[in-house]
Amino acid sequence: MSRLEQLITELTTEHTEQLKKVEDFKKRMEEGLTDELIEEILNFLKTEVENHALKEEEDLINEIEKVAPDFDTEAIIFGHNTLREAIEDLEATYEEYKKGKASEEKLKKFINQVFIILKDHFIEEENFLFPDLKKYDIEI
Repeated sequence: MSRLEQLITELTTEHTEQLKKVEDFKKRMEEGLTDELIEEILNFLKTEVENHALKEEEDLINEIEKVAPDFDTEAIIFGHNTLREAIEDLEATYEEYKKGKASEEKLKKFINQVFIILKDHFIEEENFLFPDLKKYDIEI
């Protein structure tokens, strides 16, 4: 198994694990939005999801450059930056919420928006990026 194939397998597994956590967060949000839950969601996004993004930006792109130097990796970074901006918007909305300047519904909307962006990004990688990469890696 090549390093690229190994990375793709690891990243796909992480996608599945992270999407399970997102579904759990959604169920818990239906029971009620608490500061503890919001902090847990933000922590998940800023640690687990961010570490996953860094793994792709550093390790995956490094491997892509070895096997396919002409492959356009900007889509990966663009997707991550879009997600990071959405997380920043969520954090700002949470600060407004704590001050009574944003409703719970608005906060839920921003949380769900981040979850949708995350899921869409994973789908794009698994259905388009990863299969395209496998064509370049002759060991796969």
